Amino acid sequence: MPINYLKKIQLGEFNKDGYRICPSKAVESVIEGFYVFSRDPENHTDLIFNDGFPVLVFLQSREDAVKVTRQNGSFEIKGAWASAGPIRNIYVKYSSKAEQVFIVRFYPGAFYRLFGLDAQYFRRNPVAPFEYIANNNGFSLAKFFECNSIEEKAAFVGSYVGHSFTGTDTSGILHKTLDYIHKIKGKGTVRNVTKDAGVNYKWLERNFAQHIGLLPKEYIQLQRFMHAYLDLVGWRDVDLMRIAISNGYYDSNHFLKDFKAYTGKTPLEYLRLQAQPAS
Repeated sequence: MPINYLKKIQLGEFNKDGYRICPSKAVESVIEGFYVFSRDPENHTDLIFNDGFPVLVFLQSREDAVKVTRQNGSFEIKGAWASAGPIRNIYVKYSSKAEQVFIVRFYPGAFYRLFGLDAQYFRRNPVAPFEYIANNNGFSLAKFFECNSIEEKAAFVGSYVGHSFTGTDTSGILHKTLDYIHKIKGKGTVRNVTKDAGVNYKWLERNFAQHIGLLPKEYIQLQRFMHAYLDLVGWRDVDLMRIAISNGYYDSNHFLKDFKAYTGKTPLEYLRLQAQPAS
């Protein structure tokens, strides 16, 4: 999802321009939350990032569009997109005047089972038109966009999940492992994780690949980078070594390497870009 919205979710920075709607009891094991964000009219381009939770991002109308830009080219998506997997150096540019986005954030594992997808589906295309997935799974985008209010949209998605989800076969150990990685904010190694879970690496790797779509190391890296990113954009004085060490990186060079991979820019280049007014 756009990393500026993910930042607000991670920090719990909600107000009338960005807020969370709790899912019903019937679907709370599938949907982590519904989120509504008003777009910044001065910002037309967003960095896309995934912290391990697959998302659906709906624009205000089916004809609203974004241009997705990545290293090997660009393409347009209308109405809604899905994103998950390892997202590196991908940006979306809004080509419409949509003032608001509606985001559905799913728990890892549940999303793939709900839509009948292989967990590796997003590895090659981490930002994909939701229309393709919806058409194959009986989700009517036409009816969704007929909903007039945010509450109706949330109820529509909730009803679809309630009627379509057949349960998950992910193990309690895997859930415990994910909780542990979140608790330590990615400040650990795969060895730490396997020790806490009481399983061997092969079991962990196989279950992550099957249910999460990421390797354990990749999932840990996502959490570590996200918290380092929050640290970076939350301070006026940029001390890369402090940010790196306090977030579990060996040194600033390792943080720089990750930052360049995920954003395509150095931290200072990225901050300067964010400070520039939209053209």
